[in-house]
Order: sequence, then C-alpha cells, then structure tokens
Amino acid sequence: MGQAAALRVLAGHTYRDPVQVFNRCLMPVYQTSYRWTGNRLDAEDVTTWVFVNEFTRLDLPRPVPAVDDQLIEATVRAIGRHWTERYGISSLRWSALHAGEVAAPWRSTLSLRALLDPLPGELRLVTVLRFLRRRTVNQIAAQLDVSPPAAAILIFKALAEIGAEMGFGPARDDFSQAAEVATFVDDLVTRRRPLRFEATPTSFQALLAAACVHAAIAGNDLPRARFVRSLEEVFNVGGLPAVFGAPANSRL
Repeated sequence: MGQAAALRVLAGHTYRDPVQVFNRCLMPVYQTSYRWTGNRLDAEDVTTWVFVNEFTRLDLPRPVPAVDDQLIEATVRAIGRHWTERYGISSLRWSALHAGEVAAPWRSTLSLRALLDPLPGELRLVTVLRFLRRRTVNQIAAQLDVSPPAAAILIFKALAEIGAEMGFGPARDDFSQAAEVATFVDDLVTRRRPLRFEATPTSFQALLAAACVHAAIAGNDLPRARFVRSLEEVFNVGGLPAVFGAPANSRL
C-alpha cells in the first residue's frame, strides 16, 4: 500500500493495513514514551518495544478504536517496564499511577507554563534556570548564593511540587536522593541516557516530573528522522533485539 493511500481518512474508521497504523500511531506513542521517560534514547526503546511486539498481533482489518486501545495498553506496559526494570519501581506503584495519568497516549502534553505556574517564585526560578537556561547545579548555586547540595535540594523540591500538582502524590520531605535526581536532570538536559539507580518513591515522583517538564519544552519530543527510518526497516527485516533488562546503575 502506498504512502498517499495510507494517509487518507480511514474509511469506516477501520485500519486495513499496518502502514495506516504506523503512520497514525507512531507519533503519539513516541511522544507519550518521551513524556514519561524524559529522553530520546529511552523513548526510542519504549516505542520500538511497542511496535515490534504489537504489530504481529494487529489482526487487521479492525476498528480504529480497538487498535488504538491495544497500542495504548502496550505503551503503558512498556513505560512501566522502563521504570520497574531500570529504576526498581514496584509494579503496584506504577499501576496506581498510570490509571489516571498515563493511559491516554493520544492526548496533548501539558504545557510548560501549566507545569511551572503553580510553583512559588524560588522553585519556579530554579526550574527555569535548570531546564530552559540549561544552568548547571553549581551555576544555580552561585546565582542563589547557596551550596551546590542546597541547590540540588531546591531542584528536587520544585520537581516534587510539580509531581504533586500532577497528582503523583503529596510532596514529601525526603531529599536523600537529591544528588541522584540532580544527575538524572543533568542527563536529560545534556541529552544523555540517564544513569540508572534504585529510586525511592519520593524520587520516582520527582523523576516523572522532570521527564514531563523536559518533554514540555518545544521540540524536545519530536523523533529523529533516522529513528523513524530504522523502525520502518524493522518490519522489513523481522525485528530487533530486546531493549529491556539493563541493570540499575548503567546507561543501557
């Protein structure tokens, strides 16, 4: 089936060819994966897992809503695997969260303004400095005349408040992993695959908030053209190696 035909309005709201599914669903699956992981490499892993594993089970023709629901569920599972297998988050914790927040890949990402507006002045400032101005923790510490560990705690507090506003749970005063969360944010901002570690529940909320903030910055959640091409090639060659199972404290 040609590209032009695949992009036509789906007659009778039914998918009849895998190309239709790919062209319509790749972007929302990828952008949702990016929103809940915060970085390109992990979003590519999640998206690859969804399409490689689900395309063999499409059983077309099928109504659009049925296929969309299948991919939504697969996306939620894949993001959950990312957090459970790479950050030690319990599956029960993930299940409680995704029920209201994650299971809608087709909806728009919250705007950056909507995420930052509820923050008090100092916490909003450190978030803008870190994510938009790309200032390091040491630079933020110097600007605010505080120590680097204190600046890292301010960033943690800001993310915890954002997470609370998004419904992840109350912001708790457990800053034991402020340094790990600061490193995670540094990896997001510098576009590296974040270092894995066993995250506490409080840190998990901060990590999710950091991912959502980074995804809300214009242009961050657009897939690379070479990734899209490589995913198209997967269906010609028959699959890719598994991308999950990397241990904590690794960048794989």
